[in-house]
Amino acid sequence: MKVQNLVVIGLALALAGVAHAERFIFQRGSALYSASRDGKESRKLLDISAGAGVLWAASPDGRRIVWAKTTSKESEGSLAARPLTLYLTDITGRRQKRLLSTDSLTDRQGHKVTEVGETILSGPSTTLADWSSVSLSWSADGRTLYLGCTRVGAAAGVMTVTLDAQVGTALVDSEGRWKCLGPVTQPDARSTYLAAVSIGRESGVAPLMICNLAVGNAWTPVPPLGGTPVYGAALWPALAPNGKSVVFASVPRGLWLAEGPGLQTRRLINGEVARPRFSEDGKTVLFLSPRPTTADKIAYDLYELPLGGTTPKVVLSDVDWFDLVAD
Repeated sequence: MKVQNLVVIGLALALAGVAHAERFIFQRGSALYSASRDGKESRKLLDISAGAGVLWAASPDGRRIVWAKTTSKESEGSLAARPLTLYLTDITGRRQKRLLSTDSLTDRQGHKVTEVGETILSGPSTTLADWSSVSLSWSADGRTLYLGCTRVGAAAGVMTVTLDAQVGTALVDSEGRWKCLGPVTQPDARSTYLAAVSIGRESGVAPLMICNLAVGNAWTPVPPLGGTPVYGAALWPALAPNGKSVVFASVPRGLWLAEGPGLQTRRLINGEVARPRFSEDGKTVLFLSPRPTTADKIAYDLYELPLGGTTPKVVLSDVDWFDLVAD
C-alpha cells in the first residue's frame, strides 16, 4: 500500500475520532463551565448572572450558548407580565449579544408578534399573556430555537413556539402568529425526529410523544393513545442519535427507555432522575440525580449509565444543569 494511501486512511480515522468526541457544558451556580467527557479538564466559560433554574441551552455543535434573563422580580408569570430576554454567545463567552426580548418580538419582516398560533390543547389563538416559559432547546441543525411553555392559570396546556436562532426573530404561521410547533414542551430534535412531552387528561400523567418532522405533526403517544402510561409523567425526553429510541425521566419513577418497533417502555433504574441525555454512540445515558445535602439548595451529581448496566457512575459533582455537545 502506498504511503499516501496510509496517510489518507490515518487522516480519515483521526477526523472520525474528532467527530465523535464529546464534552459537557454545565452550570454550577451562576456560571457555565466546559469539561471533557470524562469529567476532567474543567474550565469556566461565562457568568450568566442567574442561579439554578435559569433557561439556557448549548447548540448541538457546542459552539453557541443561548440563555434567558428577566428583569421581573417575580419568580413566576406569563411572557407578557414577565418578559424574557434571550442572549447568545460563542463558546468563549466573549462575543455576547442580545438576541431578542419577548416584549418586543418581531418576525422576519419586522412585524411585531403578540399572538400565538393554534394548538390542540389550548384551542383558539392566544397571546403571550396566556403562556409561561419552561424550557429552551435547539433544533438538530442549530438554526431554530424551541421555547417550551405552559398555560398560565387553571386551563391545562403546553406548547412549543419557534425562533430563528441566527437573528432572533419569531417564526410565524401563514396568519402572522408565533408559530407553534405543537401541543408539547421540552422538545429534543435529532435529524427528522423529535421527542416531546404532552399533558394527559388525568392528573399526574404526561405522555411521551414522538414526531417525524419529515411528515409533519404526526404525533404518536407512547404507549398508544387510550392507555395510561405506566411511567406516569414523562420529563426531559432525549432521542438516541439514530432516532430509534428515547430515554426520559419520570418523577419519582426513575429513568426509562422507550425502544423497539412499538417503542415499548422499560425502567432502567429507580430513584429521582433529571435531564437524561444519550452519548453520541447511543450506548450510554447521562443524567442528573440529587445527593443528600444539609443546605437549602438541592445538590445534583452528573452520572453515566451504560444501557446494559445497572450501576450508574458519577462523572461530575455539584451540577445544576448540563448539555452534552460535540467537541
